[in-house]
Amino acid sequence: MFELFYDLVFVYAISRIPAMIHHPVNGSIPLITFLQFLLVVIVVMQIWFYQVIYFNRYSKNKIGDLSGLVLNMFVAVYLANNINIEWRVTFHYFNTAMVVMVATLFCQYLFTKVEENNDKKVFLIILELEFLLIVLGLLVGYPAGIYFCIAGYIIGFILPIFLWHMFKEEHVNFPHLVERVSLIVIIAFGEAIVNLATYFNNKTPLVYAALLFLSLVLMFASYVILSDKLINHHQISKGFVLMYSHIAIVVSILLSTVSLLYLQIKNVNKSFLFFLIIGSLGLYYFSLTINQIYNENTCKFAIRDFLTLITIFSLGAVYLWLVISSELGIAICLLIWNLVFFLDFLMKSKNSLK
Repeated sequence: MFELFYDLVFVYAISRIPAMIHHPVNGSIPLITFLQFLLVVIVVMQIWFYQVIYFNRYSKNKIGDLSGLVLNMFVAVYLANNINIEWRVTFHYFNTAMVVMVATLFCQYLFTKVEENNDKKVFLIILELEFLLIVLGLLVGYPAGIYFCIAGYIIGFILPIFLWHMFKEEHVNFPHLVERVSLIVIIAFGEAIVNLATYFNNKTPLVYAALLFLSLVLMFASYVILSDKLINHHQISKGFVLMYSHIAIVVSILLSTVSLLYLQIKNVNKSFLFFLIIGSLGLYYFSLTINQIYNENTCKFAIRDFLTLITIFSLGAVYLWLVISSELGIAICLLIWNLVFFLDFLMKSKNSLK
């Protein structure tokens, strides 16, 4: 129950992230702003995942575990409040919050009592390196120190991939992990729905809101089929692809949220909007599809299934290009596009589970 309480903080954090790219500059998102957006998503998701992994593998729900969780909740609110593109202003506040959160996680992993044949030492090494680099960045100060902080975040994010062979899959509670990543996806979709509220006004025809709302519902329905119907929840796995693909899924949902907001902005470059939409949808469905490695044996994707998905995506991209100058045309395209993806996933689930 405390884990669900913990997620409430990340509802606020995730709601703050899209604001970094809400306002296009000269019709598009500047590259540096987009990279800042990606880095912040990685930082926020990284903290969330390290906490999830700790409770999934080691926690006994004792007072020490819950105390660390509550402390990180408090600091996460402070960190979320300093999410923006003005890094010169928030450099010390944001990174100081990260130092506290990484240190708290390090202590949780350090002091938990587990059997000797465990892999917590790998997590301790990664968190220690990240902590030291962030502290070094704070000591050096802005602007040079920011590169040390970024290096720390990248190490915390990427190093587990290179050390994957050192992690023990038998320690992973896979059903719990699937449940937790599903909840962060729900939070991201919740942010998308909330942002659709801008379409509910006297100047915008209600049909736009209805079409875009149904598109988001269909995207989520495709995810539900994969998560609830196709994935084998009772398997022994390290869950690396599951975790990293869900970071990509969150990124894609947030980008989709921004692209829907851009439909209302007249001076957005249409070519940029086209690539933003196909990029976000492509990333979303690609990230869903690669999780087929966790599917029941009868639900594994064949080459024909991959070719079908590629065809759907390609035809949808062509249709989108033809209607990119029409707000209503884009809304209809997104509805049809996501509907076809959903029907394909639905047919796959029904055929595989017969």
